[in-house]
Amino acid sequence: MEEEGCYEKRRIRITAFLIVVVFTISGIMGGCFFIPNTPQKAVRLTILKNGHPIIALTETPKKVPGGSVYGYSGKRAWQYYKVKTAFDASNGEININTLAVNKPKAGSNFYRVHVVYPVA
Repeated sequence: MEEEGCYEKRRIRITAFLIVVVFTISGIMGGCFFIPNTPQKAVRLTILKNGHPIIALTETPKKVPGGSVYGYSGKRAWQYYKVKTAFDASNGEININTLAVNKPKAGSNFYRVHVVYPVA
């Protein structure tokens, strides 16, 4: 009887330890995955901030060729990145799949992302 209680306590401790380890590793990997020190990571972080974690994790942002950027709002100096799956950019009206990335400001290593819309 006493042995069963001992095994049960041990199993609870092991389970709790494994849960803590999994969440710790997930937090560290997620943090590294979403630090905006590259344009692709900055795009993923923006998609995540707009409430689409699955798209942020599964999509690979691809750079839009230079001649195709004229169809979007924003500056020509920005780099434009596109994902396959369109998502809602927190305005509730337009689903977009293209974002513009601005180079980091002086003294910063983080890219800034701007939501751009197709112009008619």
